[in-house]
Amino acid sequence: RHYTWLFYCGDKALDIIPRTLSQNNVDLNQLVVYKVEKKKDLDKALGSLLDVDLFQSVVFFSPSGVEFTSDIIKNRLSKECVLVAFGKSTAAAISTCFGDIYVIRICDHPTPSGF
Repeated sequence: RHYTWLFYCGDKALDIIPRTLSQNNVDLNQLVVYKVEKKKDLDKALGSLLDVDLFQSVVFFSPSGVEFTSDIIKNRLSKECVLVAFGKSTAAAISTCFGDIYVIRICDHPTPSGF
């Protein structure tokens, strides 16, 4: 039996899932159902956290998260802080936004041991 899948995504979705499914002969209808945008008071909210705690690591789950927060946190984390990326595209965003200032780790599996 042949199926057509409905794929809900955001406006910044990468083409990895649609491309992979297409290469495996899966028909896909992609529908953008949400827009990724920066929280209006992010500077204040994130700044207050950074004023209180010294983080050993920061985990990023999307390139957008890196882009939205890098300017705020770049000079406020200790140089020993480890930046963790969930996936290669997020790791690439970290490299672009932070350069080689921090150690970058890539999480391959969304499990506690994967981090």
